[in-house]
Amino acid sequence: MSFFQDKVVVITGGSDGIGKALIEALIPLGAKIATCGRSHDKLYTLQMEYARVMLHAVACDVSKEDECKKFIESTIETFGRIDVLINNAGVFLPTRTETEDGYETMFQVNYLAPFLLTNLLLRELEKSEQGRIINLSSSVYAIGKFDPDNLQRLRERRFSVLGTYAATKLYMLMFSEELAMRLKDTSITVNAVHPGIVRTRMMLQAPGVLRLVSYLSLPFSVSTSKGAQTSVYLASSPEVTGISGQYFAKSKRVAIKNKFDTPENRALLWDLSLKAAQLGDAIGARGAG
Repeated sequence: MSFFQDKVVVITGGSDGIGKALIEALIPLGAKIATCGRSHDKLYTLQMEYARVMLHAVACDVSKEDECKKFIESTIETFGRIDVLINNAGVFLPTRTETEDGYETMFQVNYLAPFLLTNLLLRELEKSEQGRIINLSSSVYAIGKFDPDNLQRLRERRFSVLGTYAATKLYMLMFSEELAMRLKDTSITVNAVHPGIVRTRMMLQAPGVLRLVSYLSLPFSVSTSKGAQTSVYLASSPEVTGISGQYFAKSKRVAIKNKFDTPENRALLWDLSLKAAQLGDAIGARGAG
């Protein structure tokens, strides 16, 4: 039996794009998959492609805590445990919009929701022989900015789509490093991933001048299956056992370069995220010190 046989993997945003490619790559390796997305029809179609013993697909808005909890509960009921979490779901929107909770949408979906879901799943991941968390970031993190008084980038005179998206990807990277530090005495590892310039619907529907940039990038872009490869490697390979708090691209560790990515800022982002996600002190104190 292989290292990865019968591992239970939770993948957010599995109905399309990289998420779907992850499912298509991991099930043949012996994984059992629990995934969620907003489209009932796409999830139903996906479910029909695989036996229910291998795939558990649930309609879920990951930005809503109640729906996240129901998704987790149904996953545990179906498979009994969780070994790997891949925070893949994300959006790139042309204008500033708000969620039902009153947060800027990219901030909540791309960062705050994964922060919440990860913390809700930590106790289950601790039960795994070697729990793994993989967070989808992006190379655009390099131009992201961290301002503790302006996390959602709402104070600029003009809303910046790229600036906001880059900030959320920087937060995902900083969160990965901070959580890895807090879990250093556990069996759980946490790493961040740049999937590459991937040809996804989100990329091709970019707004305004960014759409032009996206189309100009097509010759350098990769398929969703190639975009999933590094996450597949981190989820399934015994070679990365024990490696945590790193940033990967093309299945190799890459140096992190952003002046805002400091231990002090990572700890501050953690505290601010706890408040925004309304998580309790028991989780907030995890691994502190």
